[in-house]
Amino acid sequence: MTAAERRLIAYTTIAHALVHSIEVTYAVLLLRIQLDFGTSDVLMGVIASIFGWAFGATAIPAGFLTDRLGSRRVLYYTFVGATGAAVLVGLSPNQWFLAGALALLGLTIGLYHPAGISLIAQGVRQRGLGLGYHGVSGNLGLALTPLIAGGLASAFDWRAAYFLMAGLAGVVALMLGATRLPVQGESEVVSPHDPLVSEGATARLATPKTNSTLVPLLLVYLAFVFNGFVYRGVITFLPSHIHDEVSANLGDALTTVALLTGAAGQYVGGALSQRVQLERLAPLIVMLAVPSLFLTGIIEGGPLVVFAAALIFFNFAGQPVFTGLIADYTPARLLGRSYGISFFASFGLASVGSTYAGFFADRWNTTSAVFTALTPFAAATLLIAATLWLISLRRPLLAPSEAESQPPVTL
Repeated sequence: MTAAERRLIAYTTIAHALVHSIEVTYAVLLLRIQLDFGTSDVLMGVIASIFGWAFGATAIPAGFLTDRLGSRRVLYYTFVGATGAAVLVGLSPNQWFLAGALALLGLTIGLYHPAGISLIAQGVRQRGLGLGYHGVSGNLGLALTPLIAGGLASAFDWRAAYFLMAGLAGVVALMLGATRLPVQGESEVVSPHDPLVSEGATARLATPKTNSTLVPLLLVYLAFVFNGFVYRGVITFLPSHIHDEVSANLGDALTTVALLTGAAGQYVGGALSQRVQLERLAPLIVMLAVPSLFLTGIIEGGPLVVFAAALIFFNFAGQPVFTGLIADYTPARLLGRSYGISFFASFGLASVGSTYAGFFADRWNTTSAVFTALTPFAAATLLIAATLWLISLRRPLLAPSEAESQPPVTL
């Protein structure tokens, strides 16, 4: 990787970690907020869905803004808005104000993904590896949040965690405002869509974009919906599930342990995507995630954490793969918009996963029901992944070059 590519990854990984830390803070604090406001599981799930829908709602506008204004400006607006919105969440006097403030927070951080992912997809030649590093940082943000937010809530109040997030978002905004990102078009960064580039992760991207990619692209969007539905339900209720079924005292720490495996999954998925055809890799990873999801709902005690960790690992190992497929099936000039659609599908359309999960938790009076109820949606993703593989057998793709199979570069 060039120095410019390394700087690009460094900036986006910091920003990505904070976005997902902000995203999961509500789930980590759910029980404490519920006790404070005296609300039901269903209402807590509805609030999570409102936040999730807002998180996805700005993805499509963010994609258009990214293609028009560039990634740096969009990222700057993301964290300026998140700073103010997180303060409002921390000041919420009741559940209704909380829902509105979380919606605003979701709208602001929802700008991030189309800008950040497009920046990597077009600015890093080893795209799969770049997406893997980017994903690792997001998972580290997810994994460390239970300890940080939970610790602040225990020491002070749940609101303190949101004030911290506001401060961190402000710092990132200042950093982005004062720093020149090595964005697309600068001489130091070679676009992986440049037809003159023939090595590294660009080999697959040199595949001509024709109408034959439309059906696979639509299938990938649908996979984002089902994956996002499962993700939203899992991430909302996993901290409570571990708290209830394993240990109330160690719940935050054990949740962090489970979520940390997602970082490893992102790296493994990104590294494998440099070596294995993505359409072949996707069904293998999803096939391992389905039983892990089901078993997380029926196993009790310590082993539950093991299966939850496996679920998180395989769920996130698939993200660089499906994200890479978006780039493969989309013309470079439309990549920001295409990522906007995919993240709207994943975070917006799929946000009702929290309400769906909350209904089953309330109906059966146990969070275990959440995971078994989500299993059919993971199975639907597996069916889509298998279909993509079958389609790829009829439509030859350029094989990864020998340069792709080189050992990962350590940043």
